[in-house]
Amino acid sequence: YPSKIILLMVILCLLLVMDVCGAIEPEWSYEIGGGVLSVAVSSDGKYIVAGGGGVLFFDRSGNLLWSYETGGWVRSVAISSDGKFIVAGTYWGDDKVYLFDRSGKLLWSYKTGGYVYSVAISSDGRYIVAGSFDNKVYLFDRSGNLLWSYKTGDDVFSVTITPDGRYIVAGSEGVRDDVDKIWLILPKVYLFDRDGNLLWSYKTGGDVESVA
Repeated sequence: YPSKIILLMVILCLLLVMDVCGAIEPEWSYEIGGGVLSVAVSSDGKYIVAGGGGVLFFDRSGNLLWSYETGGWVRSVAISSDGKFIVAGTYWGDDKVYLFDRSGKLLWSYKTGGYVYSVAISSDGRYIVAGSFDNKVYLFDRSGNLLWSYKTGDDVFSVTITPDGRYIVAGSEGVRDDVDKIWLILPKVYLFDRDGNLLWSYKTGGDVESVA
């Protein structure tokens, strides 16, 4: 009997959660003319950035503070913890990394050799990392100086950086022979330090599309 009572309580709790969730309404929504491919929010929830046909920057109340039209689709966006700096990466157009300040001023942009599929920024906005379909991982400082780049075996799908900017993780695509069903180049996870030293890499059995 105790086990049945516990099971019944769990079911009732789940039904209650579902009922509550069903009644939840969004704080706000904003219609744009194209798809939203990436979103990010500052640590305190005061600022929200979205990427698609351009970069859009909102406050917590849903007011559009500014927007910026890039030369390509925005595949990835990130924001520093305090909301002072916003980074975006584009593809199907100019294949660039962009850095903005909170007011929407473009601080710099950098053209890579392929789609910029993933970007990340350290908590204080001092370091920006990008992964590109030119097979490279890039690390920049806040001023837009390229500190280093590392050529992987194939397209870089995903990147992230620790809050203090000391370590960078990247995940890459592989190259597969679909006829012989073999990997020509194995996908990998990479770990770098801030100076660009490869600390280790690990071969996986499938494309690494996300890292954290």
